[in-house]
Amino acid sequence: MQRIDPADKRPANVQIAASIRAAILTGEIEPGEQLPSTHELADYFGVARMTVQNAVRSLKEEGWVDSRVGSGVYVKEQAKLPTPDDTEHPLAGAATFLHEMGHLKQIPRSGWLLLRIANPESVAEHSARVGMVGIVLAALEGADVGRTAAMCLLHDAHETRIGDVPSVGRAYVRAATPHAVTAHQTAGMPDDVAKLIQDLIAEFEAAETIEARVAKDADKIETLLQAAEYKAQGHPAEPWEETSIAALRTDSAKRLAQAILAGDPNSWWSPFAASYHGLRKATRGDTPR
Repeated sequence: MQRIDPADKRPANVQIAASIRAAILTGEIEPGEQLPSTHELADYFGVARMTVQNAVRSLKEEGWVDSRVGSGVYVKEQAKLPTPDDTEHPLAGAATFLHEMGHLKQIPRSGWLLLRIANPESVAEHSARVGMVGIVLAALEGADVGRTAAMCLLHDAHETRIGDVPSVGRAYVRAATPHAVTAHQTAGMPDDVAKLIQDLIAEFEAAETIEARVAKDADKIETLLQAAEYKAQGHPAEPWEETSIAALRTDSAKRLAQAILAGDPNSWWSPFAASYHGLRKATRGDTPR
């Protein structure tokens, strides 16, 4: 948490609330975690306990924290943003979330820009094939296909708000954690839907279940596929191939990586092109032209 800035003209309680709010957003204080006591916060910020109480009261009203009698103040598992007084459709938050996910179509996978690829794949395009790879790997590894595919599709959902930070940028920039971003993205959704999405993101990030490990591998395999395709176009994508392979965890993903490297990215359509007329006649009953 950031301490009070004497040069900041905002009241101390407002600065304290902002500091705690930022700590929640960045994952420094995680959902379900207890805040330090009023006495500890007062000592940390160098203010009276009443000032801290006013700050915490604001966070409660905003839906960031709640009190447990005889225990203390805890960060909510699902942050609830203030809602307007007028009634809105119960699925308005879900619709907003889905509109936001559409923004992934506009966000380029920034790492490919380092190869001077003018129009690289979008995050949405990447996520779509990650889902398909996840289905294949889940079947090979005996994992739950549906849960794996769901994690694959959602794994970069937080990038609508923080963008796709390339490896070079991650050495310098500390962004909010996916858990914290997801809590805000889903704040207006029905609780059961919000919890499902938040749990999937948390499971993916923890990588403790077979489904999460497979989904992590699917992310790397998709990057390997894209690297092989860009390499075939003449771009020096070898570093992406190497780092993707090095990160693989499951045996199925490692075997699939071997098959990808041994193959030709452009070969999938060659058999169809060579036998087009025969295939058309056999499948549609058309007369070859």
